[in-house]
Formats: sequence, C-alpha cells, structure tokens
Amino acid sequence: MEQEKQQMTLAQRLRKSWADLRQTNVRAQAHYTVFRTTQHIKNKHGLVKRYQQRFIAGWEKWLGVGAGITGLLMLLNPDGLWRWQFVLVLIGVLIAPLLADLWHSLKKVFTEYPGKQLIGQVITLEEALVDGIGSIRLDNLEWQLAGVDCPVGTQVKIIAINDRTLYITPLNPTA
Repeated sequence: MEQEKQQMTLAQRLRKSWADLRQTNVRAQAHYTVFRTTQHIKNKHGLVKRYQQRFIAGWEKWLGVGAGITGLLMLLNPDGLWRWQFVLVLIGVLIAPLLADLWHSLKKVFTEYPGKQLIGQVITLEEALVDGIGSIRLDNLEWQLAGVDCPVGTQVKIIAINDRTLYITPLNPTA
C-alpha cells in the first residue's frame, strides 16, 4: 500500500482525490450545513433573535451609546469626521448591543468564582463538624466547612463561600 502511494504521480493522486470528493456528495453536505445554520439562527434562542430582542428593548440606550461613541471620535478628530457623523451614529447604534454583550461576558468571566452555584443549597453532613470545622466532597471537589458544631446527618444550608471554605448553618438547630 505504501509503495502504491509512492509510485502514484501527482496527477494520479489529484484525480483520485477528486473522485473521492465527488463520491461524498459535497453538495448535499453543504446544503445540510446551510440549513442547520439557518435553523439555529432562526431558533428563538439564536444569536439574531437575542440581538433583535435586546436591541428593541433598549433602543434609546443604544442610540445614546452610538451618539456617545461618535462624540468621542469627533472629539479626537473634529476636522476629519464631521461628514461621517450620521453613519458613525448608525454603526454605533448597531454594534452597541454586541459590545455590551461582549463586556457582560468578559465581566462574568472575571467575577464568577468556583462554588458560587452552591450558595443556598441544602446538604447533608457526612462528617460531624467539630469546633466549627469540617469537610465535605461536592461536585468532585473537597470543600472545608465552617459553622456551628453539628452531628453527622444534619441538614445544613450553605450561606456563604470564601476561597475553599463553605459557611453553613443548620436547618433545624438543636437546643
């Protein structure tokens, strides 16, 4: 097999590749890809729908952002951009929701912290809390617990998190 590949000329390899490509029905695959992509865009949770909903809900805000961006550009170069200010406002209005989404997603990346989803959950202790300290395994991670002393099997609610420590309070405090 290796010798056959080495003995084939470039033209023969190209003909073989073209024949293989024609057999895969590229046209049908391309149509399916376009269909799937357009269906995703039309989906109620698609990017275009989200953009439309966000734009319509706050068009006044986006108009202000577009005018503000244009004003800043005009401040930097007043002689060269005054003819383009209407176009710049339109472009600013159209891209403002996208920039806001980008800003929100970047802000979310830097403000999210591990374990945030655990706050408010009720868990059952597998080990007793002694002197207000214990540990538990949640979501394949080992967490330190801090709170009042509790026996094994006590149901507690996670009220806060700091680094790798979950602060808990018992649901049914015993007297």
